[in-house]
Amino acid sequence: MARIASASWTAVRVAATFIISLTAMTLAAEPQADRQREGIESTTVAAPRDRAALERQVRTFVNAIAVKPGEESLARWQSQIPLCPLVAGLPSQDGEYILSRVSRIATAAGAPLAPSHCKGNFYIIITSDPEGIIKAWSKRDVRLFGDETDQGGAAIREFNAARSIRVWYNTEFYRLDGTPLGNAEGRTNDSARATRIETNNYRALSSIIALVDTRHLKNVSFGQVAAYVAMIGLVQLRPQADVSDMPTILKLIADPAKAPPALTAWDESFLKAVYQTRSTDRAQLAAIKAAMVQDVAP
Repeated sequence: MARIASASWTAVRVAATFIISLTAMTLAAEPQADRQREGIESTTVAAPRDRAALERQVRTFVNAIAVKPGEESLARWQSQIPLCPLVAGLPSQDGEYILSRVSRIATAAGAPLAPSHCKGNFYIIITSDPEGIIKAWSKRDVRLFGDETDQGGAAIREFNAARSIRVWYNTEFYRLDGTPLGNAEGRTNDSARATRIETNNYRALSSIIALVDTRHLKNVSFGQVAAYVAMIGLVQLRPQADVSDMPTILKLIADPAKAPPALTAWDESFLKAVYQTRSTDRAQLAAIKAAMVQDVAP
């Protein structure tokens, strides 16, 4: 199970001077209360009698949240860069609780986890001053936002917008043999052998920043935060997608009162399908949808 990353993470250490004490944190439920509910937090969603209706709902859900530019693959964690979550801004026990939940969700989905004492690449920062964190971190790490030519200033402005939980994704491209290809546009792939069913390369997550702003979260449990950050941290998603009519933890930001207490059957099925499908499959989204329908309504 991935543990808290080494304190040698300089950027977080510098940014931590801006993290305000969370003794009066607005997250409602204490970790102990969440632990007592762990056995009943799996939300089961009954499948509609009309299978065609279910297929339409699943199709709408996946299309709304999945980020798949053109013929590129979904960005997920790959064996070349296994997931190593890190939590900053909480007392050690509370940080370990969130890490444990995120790690269990990742394991259930089939995501590769780095060994203990790994170098963090999924940074979960709990703070009441996210703007201060971003400013301090940017000064120390000019590569905070990766290659800005890839994602553009609009994506950075979107990340900087005030929200309860913000997420930034950095990705890398890999050749079919698993070696890095790089993100430079037009880079030649010497091992290219694309077919009608397979792409030349695939995208992998290389690092993620999730900023949890405690000023905007009320009556939200640690368990819900852990489930939400796990959902957005295992695959590149559109957190601002309209999911108001769908059974998903992604409702947490737009409507916390209607959000489930944990990942739903749809969330778990989606994550599992993402890691069971081939990243190089041109029909990856279709395969995910089919797997979800079979999973939630066998």
